Amino acid sequence: MKTTNKSLNETVRQNLLLALVISLSLITSACSDSGANDDGTKTEESADGKSKEGKDEKPPVPVEVVAVARGDIQQTYRTITTLEADQNAQVVARSTGLLQQIYVEEGDFVQQGQIMAQLDVELLSLEVAQLNATSRKLKKELERQQSLFKRRLASSDALDRAKFEYQAQAAQLKLSKLKLDYASIKAPISGMVTERLVTQGNLIRDNDLLFKVVDPSSLKAILYLPEKELSNIRLNQLVLLSVDAINNQLIRGSIERIRPSIDPTTGTFRVVAKLNNAELLLQTGMFGKVEVVFDVHPNTLLLEQQAVITQDNRSHVFVVKDEKAIQTPIKIGFRHNGVFEVIEGLNESDQVITTGQQILKHEAKVEVIGLEKEEIVEKLELEEPSQTAASTTAVANNS
Repeated sequence: MKTTNKSLNETVRQNLLLALVISLSLITSACSDSGANDDGTKTEESADGKSKEGKDEKPPVPVEVVAVARGDIQQTYRTITTLEADQNAQVVARSTGLLQQIYVEEGDFVQQGQIMAQLDVELLSLEVAQLNATSRKLKKELERQQSLFKRRLASSDALDRAKFEYQAQAAQLKLSKLKLDYASIKAPISGMVTERLVTQGNLIRDNDLLFKVVDPSSLKAILYLPEKELSNIRLNQLVLLSVDAINNQLIRGSIERIRPSIDPTTGTFRVVAKLNNAELLLQTGMFGKVEVVFDVHPNTLLLEQQAVITQDNRSHVFVVKDEKAIQTPIKIGFRHNGVFEVIEGLNESDQVITTGQQILKHEAKVEVIGLEKEEIVEKLELEEPSQTAASTTAVANNS
């Protein structure tokens, strides 16, 4: 029995040893296959896992480009303004009485001398009639005294007294007629009625405010510029006004007056610009954004701001040449609405990268996935002055 058990244990050990040998053979075969190519040949690998026989090439970087264009560019100063009218008037009563009739309303245009309202004139008319009768009586008395004086039948004192009484009565009559005329409220200037401050039936007294009239054609843009810009401002310089109330439509104007003194509290000086408001789109009190044009560079190279990379006060761009990104230093001039003037470094129609340039290196391979067809000039014409205050800016026009 012992001999039988010993033989059985020996058989089990042999079977386990055989299974272990087979497993080691399979593992060795698998490792050998992993180092071989599909054609059975082996490929050596470097320490970083890259093939020694293959090339380590990165795929090209996808970028978008825009072509350099030509146009006119202007140096301007941006600020804000409130519109004021040179010609505006407060219509006040110059007589006393009940307001009998109102002929105009807010928003109506009136001509100078046009009747806007009428006071009750019954009492004034009676007063004029009474004074007129008395004046005729005194005139006849004066004529009688003059006749008597010529015939030496009256003294000079009597003649003088009659003359003074007649003159005083005539002045009183003239004053009464003037009050009667003042009972008709007339427009002192031509313009638009902006406010009506009374209603029919009100008792009106002297100097009561009745209406406000503004001449829209006399609107001015009032600007307050920093003293450092005093040397750049000249009469008749172009001004571009944008107002939210009329959908930012550009209104042209020009510098009309420059106050040569500086306000010590604000460090600014006052400038008045007249505006082209022939269509009467602008109204007093409107808030607007203004650009004052200082200088113009015609037919110059223009490039979108997003294509320019500025570091340590130096600017450069990436130009696509032979499917590579070539880092190119440039010199910048005027700037406006996201467009730069390029003084040096680029030629017209150069393709400059606008998207993806932040991750590029000199001579990196690139793939142009989109060419901007939009003209820079057209972009500038569509953009309006922003609400930000003073900066050096520009406007471009198609050349």
